[in-house]
Amino acid sequence: MHVHLPKPLHGWRAFVGEVGIIVLGVLIALGAEQLVEKAHRQQESIQAERVIRNEIGLNLGRLQSRRGIYGCVRGRIDEIQKLLDGAGSDAAFVTPSWIGRPQYWSFLNSRWDAESQAGRAALVDPGRLSQYGVMYNRMQNLLNEMDAEQTDWAKLRTLEHLQRLDAAGALQLNFTLEDARYRNWRLALVTDQLFAMAKRLSLDALPNTTPSDRSTCLPITTTRARADQVSVWPIGEP
Repeated sequence: MHVHLPKPLHGWRAFVGEVGIIVLGVLIALGAEQLVEKAHRQQESIQAERVIRNEIGLNLGRLQSRRGIYGCVRGRIDEIQKLLDGAGSDAAFVTPSWIGRPQYWSFLNSRWDAESQAGRAALVDPGRLSQYGVMYNRMQNLLNEMDAEQTDWAKLRTLEHLQRLDAAGALQLNFTLEDARYRNWRLALVTDQLFAMAKRLSLDALPNTTPSDRSTCLPITTTRARADQVSVWPIGEP
């Protein structure tokens, strides 16, 4: 018994050609889809990196403001040190009219968190993404330092209300002052490191729109009334 295969209407050669065209069309469609997907991912990568870099640039602008008061903070620490060094047991000392405080700046990280949680940050070049992550981590460290620094200066400002200072009180304030001195140094050191990283990544600081208060730059003889008058804050100084 012989089995006869049905012949294509236009012959086997034409049939194979038609199948080849269909397969080729499918392959072209799949390739085009992959190209579209690749272009989409590339666009998401570019957009994610753009918003991350913009956020870091805003933070660098705030760091520039902090860098601008480093000398004033260091100078005020030296002035307080002289006061403490001159205070003897139950000795009277000249009460400073104004101590002031370094300004506190918060740092932004909402865009970094959003891009990371959405998975778009992972599309950024791994080398640059790692550097951005290091920068955000160091900025968080600086934020922690500034939090603790505010507590140090709140204690140092009690000098504005003392008429006498014994040895025990001077010792405690010396501990606080050394803590403040170290934090000011560390803030300056890590800030320099961050700007060095930014330079390698071609990242520029963006203008800081947060008012800059130069509380520690005022003379130690400034009255509170005058300090409140020149403060950038509507409610005055704390």
